Amino acid sequence: MRRWLGVLLLAVPALAAEKVEATSNRPSAIALRKRVHVNPLIDEPDTMDFEWGVALSTGGSFSFPSTIRYTPEGHHVWWGRTELALSFDSLNYDGSASHFGDRVTAAATCVVRDGEKFDIAIAPTATFLLRGDSGARLGATAIARYDVGRSSMGVTAGWTSATHASVTNPASIVDIAAGYGYRLAPSGPLGHLTVHTNWQWEKATATTRQISVFEGVEYQITDPVAVDFSAQHLAAWGGQIDHQIVVGLTVQTARLHHR
Repeated sequence: MRRWLGVLLLAVPALAAEKVEATSNRPSAIALRKRVHVNPLIDEPDTMDFEWGVALSTGGSFSFPSTIRYTPEGHHVWWGRTELALSFDSLNYDGSASHFGDRVTAAATCVVRDGEKFDIAIAPTATFLLRGDSGARLGATAIARYDVGRSSMGVTAGWTSATHASVTNPASIVDIAAGYGYRLAPSGPLGHLTVHTNWQWEKATATTRQISVFEGVEYQITDPVAVDFSAQHLAAWGGQIDHQIVVGLTVQTARLHHR
């Protein structure tokens, strides 16, 4: 079955609370949450995936996250079962000015166990800071997913470290998340709809822990095209809460090379 669309939240002290809002709707964060219940762990080999979205905050800010993904075809774990992805914000409004994104995130998601129902993937990540802070964030995320019937569920555990730590770029961030998705029917109109929910615990250096909650629904328009509507309740416990609406569109190409 093909289901598409695509968290690392950068927690910061209260004096930089707006930075939480700016980073928590990153495309890499949104895509990671989808891995446990809507998206496959990686896209099919020899295909590309383009994802665009808009994240609107009740506080007035917004961003347009984008992600490009490609899975090379091959017979090895590192070339055939590894998806390469690049994520960035094409435009971001922080409440006072509009500007291009301040970072680019690269990830390589490798499926280390491809079972009939249970799968495990490891995703090394590197985020390069382009404005405001300097340096990069390096880390990795582990993803475990279980599919049974029309239900999909999974957990993630991630860690990143800053090459140059600052007040708004914590030295270390650890997060643990879980999610559940349910396709409403095996076929027919309801078979195109998948409802999903996520929960995330996250702790950054020199800050209190934060817990965020997410829920949404994905509509599979055609086999390669899907649209997703989600609500994000960031830092619902442990921080300055921010409610957001995220709308995303994903388009996947056919195989790039003919056999």
